[in-house]
Amino acid sequence: MIRSIYLFALIALLALGAVWLADNPGAVTLRWDNYVVETTVVVLVLATALLALSLLVLLQIFFWLKSRPGKLGGAFSARRRGKGLEAISNGMVAIAAGDAEEARKAAVAAEKHLKGEPLTLLLAAQAAELNEDDRAAQIYYDRMTERKDTEFLGLRGLIARAKAENNLPLAIEQTLKADSLKPGTEWVQKELLELYLTVRDYMSAEGVLNRTARGKAAKSGKVKRLKAVIAYQLALEKEQAGEKDAAAGYAQKAHDLAPDFVPASILAIRHSVPGRKQDRLLNEAWRHAPHPDIAEAIQALVPGESPKDWYLRAKRLIAPLKPENRETLIVMGKAALAAQEWGEARKFLSKAAEVDPSSSIYRLLADLEETANADAAAARNWIIKSAEAPQDPLWICSSCGRQDRHWTAHCPTCETFDGQSWRKADRAEEEPEVISAEIVKEIEAPAAE
Repeated sequence: MIRSIYLFALIALLALGAVWLADNPGAVTLRWDNYVVETTVVVLVLATALLALSLLVLLQIFFWLKSRPGKLGGAFSARRRGKGLEAISNGMVAIAAGDAEEARKAAVAAEKHLKGEPLTLLLAAQAAELNEDDRAAQIYYDRMTERKDTEFLGLRGLIARAKAENNLPLAIEQTLKADSLKPGTEWVQKELLELYLTVRDYMSAEGVLNRTARGKAAKSGKVKRLKAVIAYQLALEKEQAGEKDAAAGYAQKAHDLAPDFVPASILAIRHSVPGRKQDRLLNEAWRHAPHPDIAEAIQALVPGESPKDWYLRAKRLIAPLKPENRETLIVMGKAALAAQEWGEARKFLSKAAEVDPSSSIYRLLADLEETANADAAAARNWIIKSAEAPQDPLWICSSCGRQDRHWTAHCPTCETFDGQSWRKADRAEEEPEVISAEIVKEIEAPAAE
């Protein structure tokens, strides 16, 4: 109500002023140097009002710009950023689809609109990888490591580049940098462990594993197995360095972690000393993983032992543990055969052929027929039968299928770490020419006599 009264009063005053000026127009003369301007008071008032209004508008524009810095520029920036984000999105889709050319184009567009942004650098590096442009990828990853917000991600790319170039020392160096930036990161620890294992730095690998595998994780079968293999490799290093006590300690540690790990059991047996502890070790080794090499290690504990004495010791140490196991039966059959215990040898070997037949069992039966009965015809029949029997177990790599008589931590062919398992190979994996030659040799041998 009051505002309305004020407004009405103001309009009334303006109207009175206008009427007064109309009744008293007057005259105004302005002189400026040689110029003379003559006009009425009404025109002068209107000109003054227009000038004041113009100044007021300019002042409003000035204060608006001052209170909102960059608003106009922000509109253009937002549009440019939108285009950049769209290019990044298209680029990531192209990378996922394996479209190298589209990824490259998107990376160029993103660089144009969002130069130096973390996602732009990542897209450019990934696009370069997809286009197999190693130099560009290296440049972008290096640029990422120069920024705090992308350094960790850039190091991951550089690690992958170093591994691809087989520059493992550089890969380890970059991984250690990543570990210092974010200690304990899972992928960094896995990468570091893998690299140390690849370069055979088992002491450092053991340190990484001890730091990362704690609590329940340390008790998992996979971690225990890995620790056992690393401990075994350290035992071999100590043995080669002449540090027998340290080698024995690592070997026993490996056996304790994984009692079914045959190489560790063999090494622990080799470094054991007679007594209760040794008897317990032999018992555990055979119960968890009956293996012909373990039997050889047990036999080697008594140098110069006669075949008869070994047979009696095997009956005491090995036979009672897993009497129905094929390896137990084979070890006992071979020991009885060497001790000329023909009846016992036939019993063990025949039982082994029933439980799990293989070519070696049939060949032992052939030896038995020839040595015990001088029956060349029966021996020949067993040799022929061995050609059709399943192959004996070997250490076979799960990655490349390579077969070996002895276990190695790294597959000699594909470098897979701890990838070998003791099992029978398919018949297709055998070498028929070698087998045929052995069969012919075995058949011809009796005839030559």
